[in-house]
Amino acid sequence: MREYYNNRMYENCIICPRRCGVNRSLNQRGFCKMGDIPVVNLCMLHFGEEPIITGTRGSGTVFFEGCSLGCCFCQNFSVSRGATGCGKTMSPDELAQAFLSLQSQGAHNINLVTPGHFIPSVAEAIKIAKNTGLTIPVAVNSGGYESVESLKLLDGLVDIYMPDLKFYSNKLSKELCNAPDYYEVACKAIAEMYRQVGPAVIGEDGLMKRGLIVRHLMLPGQLFDTKKVLDYLCTTYGNNIYISLMNQYTPFEYKYPQMKLPEFMKRKVPAGHYNAASEYLMLLDQENAFLQDDASGDELLPEFKTD
Repeated sequence: MREYYNNRMYENCIICPRRCGVNRSLNQRGFCKMGDIPVVNLCMLHFGEEPIITGTRGSGTVFFEGCSLGCCFCQNFSVSRGATGCGKTMSPDELAQAFLSLQSQGAHNINLVTPGHFIPSVAEAIKIAKNTGLTIPVAVNSGGYESVESLKLLDGLVDIYMPDLKFYSNKLSKELCNAPDYYEVACKAIAEMYRQVGPAVIGEDGLMKRGLIVRHLMLPGQLFDTKKVLDYLCTTYGNNIYISLMNQYTPFEYKYPQMKLPEFMKRKVPAGHYNAASEYLMLLDQENAFLQDDASGDELLPEFKTD
């Protein structure tokens, strides 16, 4: 088996925008709380994505543990705050085999969820998989808080990006994920993603083959922030991208009491606010949009390995 774990990007880690500078190869832990070997909680056919990703057979989804953003309202809290002890460490060779296995199960695409803090290993895994028979599109699903320099390692390897653009307000992003630079960083990251994959390409089967889906989860009382995000995306990219306006925010403090939510986050998004945002998006002449009903966040989550 090839050995990749001494990759120098992990030795003085500046892979994500937090630029912790720790030596993850010596088991030092930065914000993401992870070492230099990818930890995967689940590999599965997932049916909870947008229709042009899920299709009829599902998206071949790989859920990584750890995260470099750390939103206090994260619905994947049980795996995003560091290793659960139930995830599996996987070398690039092993990841590549997992991708090929998902393809053999009928997956329409490979969907990498929160891989940003493992980008050097993930890039190598995609190369190996594509050289040994992977033919379906590869998608990266992220919170949007990514380094442009790190994203460039994926240039030519990733076909579809599915980033969030969570916040416009620096004050809001500082309060909810201690990242006051979120909007600026995410906009630059999305621009790099678009540079790599270009305008959306939909195949004859109705599935995305290449392109960008930007997701925005509405938060309680933040209709103004949502409108500013939609303004930016529509003005900058128009119908060259897809926008997914999401309405499944669920306050999970009852499930994860360690989540310290501000008072305004302890309720759901009013139906009138979501309807207003949906109408606003249509007024911006956005044709490539996904709108959701009042689905519960619980219904869309897989059963993560936590025990």
